[in-house]
Amino acid sequence: MPSWSDRLAALKHVPPLLKMVYETHRGYTVAIVGLRVVRAVVPLGLLWIGKLIIEGVEASYRGAQPVDWPHLALLVGIELMIAVGGEGLARASSLLESLLGDLFSNRVSVRLMEHAARLDVAQFEDAETYDHLERARRQTVGRIGLLAQLLGTVQDLITLISLTAALILYVPWLLLLLAIAVIPAFLGETHFAALGYSLLFQWTPERRMLDYLRFTAASDQSAKEVKLFGLSSYLIGRYRRLADEFYEANKRLSIKRATVSTLLALMGSLGYYSAYGVIIYLTVIGHRSPAGPFTIGVLTFLAGSFRQSRDLIQRVLLTLSSVYEESLYLRDLFTFLGLEPRVVSRPGARPVP
Repeated sequence: MPSWSDRLAALKHVPPLLKMVYETHRGYTVAIVGLRVVRAVVPLGLLWIGKLIIEGVEASYRGAQPVDWPHLALLVGIELMIAVGGEGLARASSLLESLLGDLFSNRVSVRLMEHAARLDVAQFEDAETYDHLERARRQTVGRIGLLAQLLGTVQDLITLISLTAALILYVPWLLLLLAIAVIPAFLGETHFAALGYSLLFQWTPERRMLDYLRFTAASDQSAKEVKLFGLSSYLIGRYRRLADEFYEANKRLSIKRATVSTLLALMGSLGYYSAYGVIIYLTVIGHRSPAGPFTIGVLTFLAGSFRQSRDLIQRVLLTLSSVYEESLYLRDLFTFLGLEPRVVSRPGARPVP
């Protein structure tokens, strides 16, 4: 089980990844960041406009003032524009991230092939080097997902700051309930992320063997030899045995992770409903905060802000845990790219065909 210092050290490969992504297509990268930043303020805008609409309806219902239909229609129109605009920004961001992901995957694949061509044949006969290559090859697809996670985290943090600022204005100590609700889940996910990577790392030779057995038993290149020597039963039995062992090991870890995560998620639900009860109580007794009195609109706004803040904090912490897990796999990619050939031609040497 890695220590926290090991986990922080694993993140050192994230900046080189970001540099590679930026160099893949600068325009796409800048546009994605800009879209994410704008999308970050959409939730607060929707909650605040909803608060104003409810307060306008409430005031008219109580007879405090006549119904201002043009004002309510304007607020509904603004909320509609924010919602539609947010959806459009999300679609555009998703499109650009997909295009950037394809370009990045192609670039990393080409770089892997170019680097493999520089290495010596003897290095490929070394089991450790081949394991690095095998794990690095698996990283050519999906590593852009790490960038999406980081951008999503930045977007969530901006949204979270805006929502928690509203909570601080009304009920500052609700932030304590937020921390109690989400930190245990973060620690649990981080723990199991490390265990999941350790399992896959330890099973690298066996997984390579599974690929070999599957290819040998069901390939036209080896079909004649398999038939001639009657190897089908042996290959199938060996594959089934290894596959079942890996399945059982992964199943035990998955069940344990799901059980612990469920228990920790209950704490988050208890924290949310405790805060919800406090907000209802303060509204009923007519509590006044520095930002103003508690109204039905404020109740709706604070309940929505707290719920989204809780979800955002939990998502940010879990994403950071996932970033750590992804950075462990990323280490395999950069470890292979860091290998140098043992036999190096002297400057000016004649090329050999």
